[in-house]
Amino acid sequence: MIEVRALCNGEFDVLDAVFDGLSAESRFRRFHAPVQGLTAGTRRVLAAVDGHRHVAVAAFADGRPVGIARLVADDAGRCDLGIEVVDDVQRSGVGARLLRAVAALAAAAGHRVLEAEVLSTNRAALRLVFSVFPDATAFPDGITTRLVAALPAADAVALPVGVVACAA
Repeated sequence: MIEVRALCNGEFDVLDAVFDGLSAESRFRRFHAPVQGLTAGTRRVLAAVDGHRHVAVAAFADGRPVGIARLVADDAGRCDLGIEVVDDVQRSGVGARLLRAVAALAAAAGHRVLEAEVLSTNRAALRLVFSVFPDATAFPDGITTRLVAALPAADAVALPVGVVACAA
């Protein structure tokens, strides 16, 4: 059974477990570069979830971390998407559940636009965003494609069923 909940500030164990579950190819698709490990600075930034400018959710399969989705906002209300799902549960719907949940958190925090820069060859990521946001717009630019989608108004959003609050 998959549980999705808000990711708490400083949950390095969840971050590390998900990163460790990614193959070299999945890491390249996520970070757009060959990444063998996360630096201390990158880990601090990725774990610095504040629930407003940086919202994140994590998925767990029988207590094991299997995915994270995050949106980091700028001053204009746009949010940059990052999502990773461990290799052994990819293509099982976990990514879509994470994306719906993190988008709901961002919308509830007042953010209006989701943006994602994905490798143009990453068909799975493109399909994922369009499956959740069918009205998203794609802006191909060589090796990357920028995806832009409107988030719902804060008063029109509810967390997806099954998403539980941070266990802080």
